[in-house]
Amino acid sequence: MNLQVEPPEKKKWKKKTKNSSSPHSPPSSSSPSLSLLPDEIVVNCLARISRSYYPTLSIVSKSFRSILSSTELYAARSHLGSTEQCVYVCIWDRSYQFPQWLRLLVNPNQTLANSLIKKRRKKTTGQMLVPITSSNFTSVSKATVVVGSEIYIIGSPVDSEPSSAVRVLDCCSHTWRDAPSMTIVRMNALACFHDGKIYVMGGCQGLEDEPWAEVFDTKTKTWERLPDPGTEVRKCSIYRMVEIEGKIEFGNVNETYAYDTKQCKWESCVKQKLRSECMIENVSYGYWNMRLLWYDNDIQKDYWKRLEGLDSLAAKYMRNGGSSGNTTKLVSCGGKLLLLWEGYMKHNPNNRKKIWCAVIAIEKRDGGGVCGIVERVDVLHTVPRSCQLLHCLVVSV
Repeated sequence: MNLQVEPPEKKKWKKKTKNSSSPHSPPSSSSPSLSLLPDEIVVNCLARISRSYYPTLSIVSKSFRSILSSTELYAARSHLGSTEQCVYVCIWDRSYQFPQWLRLLVNPNQTLANSLIKKRRKKTTGQMLVPITSSNFTSVSKATVVVGSEIYIIGSPVDSEPSSAVRVLDCCSHTWRDAPSMTIVRMNALACFHDGKIYVMGGCQGLEDEPWAEVFDTKTKTWERLPDPGTEVRKCSIYRMVEIEGKIEFGNVNETYAYDTKQCKWESCVKQKLRSECMIENVSYGYWNMRLLWYDNDIQKDYWKRLEGLDSLAAKYMRNGGSSGNTTKLVSCGGKLLLLWEGYMKHNPNNRKKIWCAVIAIEKRDGGGVCGIVERVDVLHTVPRSCQLLHCLVVSV
């Protein structure tokens, strides 16, 4: 199957001409005054506003909608330092033609919305998942990483035909494109991003004459083999990968290894099994055995400790399907933890399940301890019971 398609053209707004309206014409009472300004000034204003307001602003006019989807707006956001972190989720079900990508939308303060729209709306929760443009990629692999404002999907998942293809989602324009393919085909590989490069490991037969690991330079757009890690590493099965202080750590239940990106060498290390892992201010957070744990990377020989203050969340988590073997994802966004889980309840007459999200603020205590504070818990989406929560990624846009 040829997975390469022509990527959609990125949108650029049509600038107003000087003769488009008479300078002496009175402004229309139904048009917002901002629309009378030059487009460059409008872009500068919108670039300073939180992206969570954009869905509301996009229905003001066609001109606004065009500007809000333009490359110039996101270039201005980057130049002004007003980029913000957004959460993207990928789900899959047999009834879907392709995997679905959704963006976590957090309802901002309603003052702006109410001033622009006077229609009465139904009350919504604080957070929801909104679908975006789908790709014709028929599957999504574990080797999926974030690079700036883009998401790279590398190779193929388990039970699929091995592939060397690399697909990229631009989260500013929500368009897709193809990146240079890997040097070999891989299936169920793992990937990690560090210092402008994507490290891909495993997913192959582990033969000596093939690259068990390779690295993609996102600036030069080229792939390069990594040194051979040896038979022990090539033959092991790995289920997780994370970058910590310049080292790419990966492993399984029994073994954990690392690749030192500065010294270009492989080594063994000791780390407890985790289902998920992320970091805030050099403190790692993980989910294991229905518990949230933390680990201070500034302390040598530190150990995983339970994150205190979450007893009420643990009870809610278990009451709403979190203890029944459903998928759980943990990410950090804006200095806070987001815990997402599938909540399928037995004897559900609709045979559907919910995707929940808990927002947890982190508070450091005297003496070096860390405590979690639950800010909110919402149902983000309702999906068929057979639907799978594949990825939860944080992107800067």
